[in-house]
Amino acid sequence: MTKLRLETSRFGTVEVEEGLVLTFVSPILGFETHKRFVVLDHSDNSPFKWLQSVDDPALAFVITNPKFFAIPYEFMLPDEASEKLEAKQAEDLLVFTIVNIPSEQPALMTANLLAPVVVNQKNLYTMQVVLQNSEFSTRTRLLPDSALSGAGGAASVSEGKG
Repeated sequence: MTKLRLETSRFGTVEVEEGLVLTFVSPILGFETHKRFVVLDHSDNSPFKWLQSVDDPALAFVITNPKFFAIPYEFMLPDEASEKLEAKQAEDLLVFTIVNIPSEQPALMTANLLAPVVVNQKNLYTMQVVLQNSEFSTRTRLLPDSALSGAGGAASVSEGKG
């Protein structure tokens, strides 16, 4: 498979399989001109990954799956999103949330559960889905006030009318 060489501001030069480039069929809010991204590991065994722009070396988002933080997270994927992603089965979808980590107090990190990033693993079509009529927040704390030990919980998505 062909390797793609990326220059990034955070990681220097990285090589990724061209076949692993995510194509945003609807952009991340506020980043409408950025359509191609790759997922890079933060480190071994880390619950965090980086969503790195292929076309802008300085643009990268910290992402995670809320299940690593014992946050029960399920939602119904809207039909419009399912169609754009060409999703056939819920099992084909990966769900990530964008994380905000305050530099002064990293323990107060939050995740945007209201607008998850959903990836169809079959074709790598990706989009940020803004959930309507949802009780989820754009700033859900990932860590409780006391130290959290271990992973648990669940994050999943299902298709259907919504």
